Amino acid sequence: MKKSTKILISIFSLIIIILIIAIILLVILKKEDNKKVKEENNIALEQPQEKTQDQEQNSNIEIENNTNNSGDTVIIEYDTNKENNNSEERKQKPDAAELTQEVYDMNTEIGILSIPKTGVNTKIFCRVEADKMEEMPCFLYTTGGLNKKGITLIVGHNRVNGTLFSDNKNLEKGDIFYFTDNNENNLKYTIYSKFITKSTDTSFLNKDVNSPTIALSCCTDNDDENRIIILGKAE
Repeated sequence: MKKSTKILISIFSLIIIILIIAIILLVILKKEDNKKVKEENNIALEQPQEKTQDQEQNSNIEIENNTNNSGDTVIIEYDTNKENNNSEERKQKPDAAELTQEVYDMNTEIGILSIPKTGVNTKIFCRVEADKMEEMPCFLYTTGGLNKKGITLIVGHNRVNGTLFSDNKNLEKGDIFYFTDNNENNLKYTIYSKFITKSTDTSFLNKDVNSPTIALSCCTDNDDENRIIILGKAE
């Protein structure tokens, strides 16, 4: 073999070795870069968790900066844990549909209604049924429970003959009636509102009341489309 050929082979072999070493170094460097990037990503992921823990420790206080009439900054602190507790209490409190259904499920008379001015002293059935309505007024709806804070609706027939709710038209503001529930809780109610409305109107049931309130409903003497509504509030 010629000397020049040997030299070329040696140079070519050296170049191949250099390329292999370069490739190995590139692979090693790439692995190091990937490892570094991975570590940085892990650190970035851990930081929000640490921040969340700090927020949880201080979540019971929120600070709001307001300015008073003098231009001074006033710092107001709110206990958000207290607000959350109030929200939980509201969630746990039964709504009107649940309370109404509880009364329906009693499947019996739920108390006695007494209206001294009209001479009415009658039992109240737990839900509206045609045969029961012939005998006594019936419970229809409540937003708070019997003899409890909220509005309870009791409906009865106007027979125009002095029975049941026939004489409700003669009741006025300031008149009183009594309701005794099955737990023998007797409350005195004073009438504070009387009006005539359509049978489809239930807006009076959406009023915000601070004491037990009973609404008595019956037809007018003239037709079945309008209702006489009597609202009484417990003293």
